[in-house]
Amino acid sequence: MFKTKYRAFGWFILANAFFAVLTSVRYFEFFPDGSFSALSRIYAITSTVGHMAFLAAVPGLMFIPVVFIRNKLFRRFLLALIGAFGLTVLFIDTVVFAQYRFHINSVVLGLVMSDDIVSFPFITWAMVIGSFLGVVAFEFGLISIIENRINYLRLWTGRKVALIFLLSLLSANLINIWGVAHANQSVAMVKRYLPLYYPAAANSLMAKMGLIDLYSLKTGNNLNVREKGDLNYPLRPFTGTVPQQPKDIMFVVIDSWRYDTLSPEISPNIWKLAEKGVMFDNHLSTGNATRTGIFGLFYGLPGTYWHSFAANQRSAAIIDRFQELGYQLGIFGSAQLVRPEFNRTVFRNVPDLRIKSDGESAADKDRDITNDWKAWYAKADPAKPKFSFLFYDAPHAYEFPDDFKPRFEPMLEELNYLKLDNDSDPAPLFNRYKTSVRYVDSLIKEIMDTLEAQGKLDNTIIIFTGDHGQEMNDNKLNFWGHNGNFTDAQIKVPFVITGADVKQRANPQYFSALTTHEDIVPTIMKNYLGIANDTADYSTGSDLFGKFVNRSWMVSSKYSGYAVVTKDNILEVSSMGSYEVLDKANRPVNKKLDSFNMKDVLAEISRYMK
Repeated sequence: MFKTKYRAFGWFILANAFFAVLTSVRYFEFFPDGSFSALSRIYAITSTVGHMAFLAAVPGLMFIPVVFIRNKLFRRFLLALIGAFGLTVLFIDTVVFAQYRFHINSVVLGLVMSDDIVSFPFITWAMVIGSFLGVVAFEFGLISIIENRINYLRLWTGRKVALIFLLSLLSANLINIWGVAHANQSVAMVKRYLPLYYPAAANSLMAKMGLIDLYSLKTGNNLNVREKGDLNYPLRPFTGTVPQQPKDIMFVVIDSWRYDTLSPEISPNIWKLAEKGVMFDNHLSTGNATRTGIFGLFYGLPGTYWHSFAANQRSAAIIDRFQELGYQLGIFGSAQLVRPEFNRTVFRNVPDLRIKSDGESAADKDRDITNDWKAWYAKADPAKPKFSFLFYDAPHAYEFPDDFKPRFEPMLEELNYLKLDNDSDPAPLFNRYKTSVRYVDSLIKEIMDTLEAQGKLDNTIIIFTGDHGQEMNDNKLNFWGHNGNFTDAQIKVPFVITGADVKQRANPQYFSALTTHEDIVPTIMKNYLGIANDTADYSTGSDLFGKFVNRSWMVSSKYSGYAVVTKDNILEVSSMGSYEVLDKANRPVNKKLDSFNMKDVLAEISRYMK
């Protein structure tokens, strides 16, 4: 009897492996057009078939004890629940991958569960729950049919199917060994599309056999970023003088703020103030997501350092300097400051840190930080300098109050990520996004009016920017949102500095040149906080008020991995050190790694590591 149950269980695993393969085909819908070589097609097929069978088999073996349950209905229900859970998680992963181009991991789960950084509307959750229940019913029917008809399912047929899965897994690993050894991008591109996929490599063996380019291998290995280790930051102790009349400084950051929505039509209040200051037209964020974008903004470093700074719980030097000079700190984030862990990094030494806002929606929380800032400012000591950080979130969530006007029409009334695909018209969604930016702009006007009423507007150094951009399928590759690629749609953001002396002090050569979040810290530290150190002691950026430095590239990062972005190309490097060269529309190009200034890049991303 138990032998029969084992056979039924084996067929159940094989069936679910087959359905997992079918589900995984969706990952390759997002593969860049024209990128499949003959080898990559074979690799895509064998890796998908073999890896999905592996993912079905390993957890399946863990649930063998379920076979011993004698109650037929209960046993089938548990098996159905297990199978449905696996397939549903896989499907959800394809949805996450479709939008962000990364797979579900602990970071994603933490953001989703926090409901602050990544939030999904009720209709999305309803569809997921309903789909899961439907899959449970399907799986229950599947195991029932298999157990009832097990005598009709021949053992040798099951063994042949299992052998196909095994041979696919072995073939995929052999192809990957060859591809890694020869730095073949068509192979390297495929494996990033599958979740939890870590195929074998045998670089040492291939090198001994004389089948590998040692120089290319060495360069590729050096691309990997050290995620942990002791810091050497800053390189030297700070020296300088205390400013005689320190200026109030304010950072106003809008989450997911696209570079093309700083305009008189969409953000008229910011635009009006920007005309009195200076605007930088080619400014890139240090990340395509909040974690690395805000990190670069406050540290003046590439986001590749995030893991090390987080592990060491190292605060931002600019915040330390504000505190040393006696600045009053007003830190107001709409989304909570614990995911990402800004409370343990940037603002680690800030006492009584305000870590979350009140409200049911991002729009409500944006209103809350505006009110709280005005209350804080009213109570602040006018004789002491102030630093304010306001981090608005509504555009990230495409939200605004129901009664807010004006609105951009026609507008998508209900956001459902599951319905977005490459054929979706982006205009209604973009109009909803622009309306949310307009709403934040109206709140920022209240901040500016408060400063003006106190006679402080012209004498406060204000920086307006975004933590990253927000793509609306700009490049027709079905990217919606951010943290998916390093094209301008996801990393190019507005950047404005206003203040009484800004126009006179800023170097106009930077206005149209490549600038980055790495430049903000050295500009503020050298010109307003009295730091005399060479910029390289604490930042990889440039002083935008100082001598012009013409840069041909910059580094932008995501949760794992980074990119070297130039005027024409993007070199994207994974957390494992593999890479691919893309054009500015995120399509692969046949260009060698040596064309990039990788020696300088590697020095920059390791300068502050001991």
